[in-house]
Amino acid sequence: MFTGDFFVRQQSNQCGLHAIQNMFRSAAVSKNDMHKACQQIFEETGDPITNHESLGGDWSVAAVVTAIKMHGYDVERAVSSRENREWVVDSFETLLENQDFRGMIIHQPINRHFTCVRPEEIDGERQLFYVDSQSSGPLRISTKLAKRRCLSKAYSWEPYVVMGDEMDFVAPPQQTSILEATTEMKQRPKMRPSDDFMTAWNSLSDTPARTQ
Repeated sequence: MFTGDFFVRQQSNQCGLHAIQNMFRSAAVSKNDMHKACQQIFEETGDPITNHESLGGDWSVAAVVTAIKMHGYDVERAVSSRENREWVVDSFETLLENQDFRGMIIHQPINRHFTCVRPEEIDGERQLFYVDSQSSGPLRISTKLAKRRCLSKAYSWEPYVVMGDEMDFVAPPQQTSILEATTEMKQRPKMRPSDDFMTAWNSLSDTPARTQ
C-alpha cells in the first residue's frame, strides 16, 4: 500500500504520538500504547506516570522511546549530548541505504515538541522528509540540513534513530478540522426551550427580588 502522503495533524498535546505515527506512516501505535509505555517506566524505575504523560498527552522522551521499543524496534540516540553535540550513528546517506531504517523521532526541548524525519522512495531513490504534525504536511529535507539542525545548539534537535521492519499499515482516525467543526455547529438545528420552561423562567424574571 502506498503511504507516501500519510500525515496526521496534531490534536491537543499529542505531538509525541503523532510523531511516531507520521514516522511509521501508520497509526498502529495508539494513545493506549503510550499509556502502557508510561506504566512500564513506572514498573521498571518507580518514576510516577504523571512525570511522563498528562491527561491531554504531553508525553516525555522516555515514554515516546519506550512505546516504540515495546513494538519491537531498536531506538538509538544520534547525538551524544546537549553540550558536546557529536553525531554518533551512521550518516544519513548510510541509513537511507538500510531498508530497516524507519526514520528518526526528533525531540525539540526548546519548544517541548516532537517531530520526525522519515525515508520515502521517490523515482526509485530513498529521500528524506521532515514531518511536523503542526505543519501542512511532509516536506523534503536534505540530509545536510537535517544533520546541521541536529548538531546546532540553536535548534537543538534531539534525534533518535529507529530501526526495524516496516510497521503494518493502520489508517489514522478521521480528523475534523476547525473549519469543519465550526461549519457543523452552524448547521445543527437550534434548540429552543419548551413553552412551559420559558413561562416559568419569565415568571421568575418578573418577580421582584426579596429584601432582607
